[in-house]
Amino acid sequence: MTIRVNQEQVNDTAKLMIHRLIARAIGHDPSLIDRAKVSLDRSASERYEGYSFVGEWSDLLRLPPSNVRRRLTSRDEEMTRLRLSSPFVIADGIDVSDVALRRRIWKAAKRLAAKSSALEPAGARVAA
Repeated sequence: MTIRVNQEQVNDTAKLMIHRLIARAIGHDPSLIDRAKVSLDRSASERYEGYSFVGEWSDLLRLPPSNVRRRLTSRDEEMTRLRLSSPFVIADGIDVSDVALRRRIWKAAKRLAAKSSALEPAGARVAA
């Protein structure tokens, strides 16, 4: 039996993994938070002004670095949603554009999602 992996779950897991790397980088260089603020301001003025996530990220980025790091790696629904519009992935000084890195992260996320799906009750799984 083959387990079909939920692509949304894979993508959410990959975003979490990327934000874990970002949280680690913030531990070494807290100025990355200021760069994310600049990125957020630029995005808001160019394209997303008035969107609720802009205010939510703005509030989050005002927290102390240790709290920002903790929130970035949180598995709660709010952060899962906010990671979809993260100002960190387009901020100066943070480069997650390396194709090989992204491929490794995506493959690891897919393995984790498959493992999670395999642990679900039989009725919750979709067989291919």
